[in-house]
Amino acid sequence: MKILIPFKANNPKSRLSDILSFEERKRLAELMLLDVIDAAKPFGKVRVITPTKIELYDVDVVVDNSDLNTSINKELDDVPVAVVMSDLPLLSRSTLSRFFETDGEIVLAPGRKGGTNMLMVRRTGFRVSYHYGSFFKHLEYAKQNGFSVSVFDSFFSSVDIDDKEDLLELLLHGEGKRSWEYLRNIGFDVKFEKIPQIERRVFMQS
Repeated sequence: MKILIPFKANNPKSRLSDILSFEERKRLAELMLLDVIDAAKPFGKVRVITPTKIELYDVDVVVDNSDLNTSINKELDDVPVAVVMSDLPLLSRSTLSRFFETDGEIVLAPGRKGGTNMLMVRRTGFRVSYHYGSFFKHLEYAKQNGFSVSVFDSFFSSVDIDDKEDLLELLLHGEGKRSWEYLRNIGFDVKFEKIPQIERRVFMQS
């Protein structure tokens, strides 16, 4: 099975720019990608699709300057194929195993804000339309075009890291992940109050 992981290397995670520098956002994005690759590699041939050349070992890297939909749709007739977003650091091999075992010509794993965090395609002819509530667009497209479709329900696949509240989930549940360790190393922690909050320690210069 082919597993596609789209990765945006330029100005990643811009919505975190108020709490992370450009270099910190870039490094966090790279480590989340590695977390996803770690989880996905046992299940098939991993191919990272990116507009900018990056160095990765043991996986294919395809440099494609097309928009996300075009670059993914080029790959979808070589079934079975899965699309897994690169900012899902809470993914584990057990979660992916359950996802890949879910029946359906199309299997959709929704994000918490209406996106499509993971997609499995087992029959040719499906086309993606990411952004702006893509989960609902993909669900409707599958139904209208006669694909059998299943929805995969998992908290750990629903957490994509875009803003400060998402970082809280990574800090709460991601112990052992490369991205979790990085956030802890640059001073982030959870302050447990009535509503948990993330906080950042200030390192004193000697």
